[in-house]
Amino acid sequence: MLTGILVYFIHAAVVVFGSLIALWVVSLIAKDASLIDIFWGFGFLLVGGVCLTLVPVKTPYLILLAALPIMWGARLTLYLGKRNLGHGEDKRYVSMRKRAEKKGMSETTWRIRTLFTVYFGQGLLIMIVSAPIWVAMATAFKKTETICVVAPCDFPPHIFGQTDIGILAIIGALLWLVGFLFEAIGDAQLTKFLKANKGYDGPIETKPVLDTGLWKYTRHPNYFGNACMWWGIWLVTCQAPWGWATILAPILMTLMLTKVSGRDLLERDMGRRKTYQDYIARTSGFIPRRPKPNA
Repeated sequence: MLTGILVYFIHAAVVVFGSLIALWVVSLIAKDASLIDIFWGFGFLLVGGVCLTLVPVKTPYLILLAALPIMWGARLTLYLGKRNLGHGEDKRYVSMRKRAEKKGMSETTWRIRTLFTVYFGQGLLIMIVSAPIWVAMATAFKKTETICVVAPCDFPPHIFGQTDIGILAIIGALLWLVGFLFEAIGDAQLTKFLKANKGYDGPIETKPVLDTGLWKYTRHPNYFGNACMWWGIWLVTCQAPWGWATILAPILMTLMLTKVSGRDLLERDMGRRKTYQDYIARTSGFIPRRPKPNA
């Protein structure tokens, strides 16, 4: 079993890190390290695709398990690509580069360093968070010797005892669907809001805040949806042997969305605005709930 898991992990890692190196080369040419942001969802798409390619028989359960990260990754990649491409290097990476230059590091040295700190760092996170995929894909079959009594055989030799779609997989898929809709609808509402307020040139303190639609019930419906999807994927993997052991993956994703690179980081600056402070006071920071009445 451990050998099988290792095989799936290595194949997926080679494809993910190989793609990251290729993208890093493009970022050097374009002088835009923020291209890595678009890769986040695509990396999970690659893991799902590679693992589905490796399985000996593409059963309904395995197709479902692979389809969840593939569909999420495809949507997120298209969304971020449309939003980010053509706008130059993101200000976060510009600030990182300027801080490095102040410490005496050349731009060339900084961009080389991004391969290991930014690009490979994201690749490592992708492989850790996607553990439910490559573990369940590798353990969904129990290999045994099989004897074909009547030719031709209707099943591959040496393969018997597959994992089927059960109650955990159904619950997990439904939770994933809820999360997918939250993220997709939330992103669409945010895009519409930003477009409508693109020409705002008033004081930053009174800049409009999106507090309608899903954003009325949670300040981050896209982050909440993302967390739901990965808890849903984990539940699907619990249908397979040892899928439950990958529980650290959805925990890590949730922590990143709320404490590391998601909500808290985003609100560090936005929280200084009076309009956003009022929004924080009445609106849940993550799990949707009815907003508090205006003071």
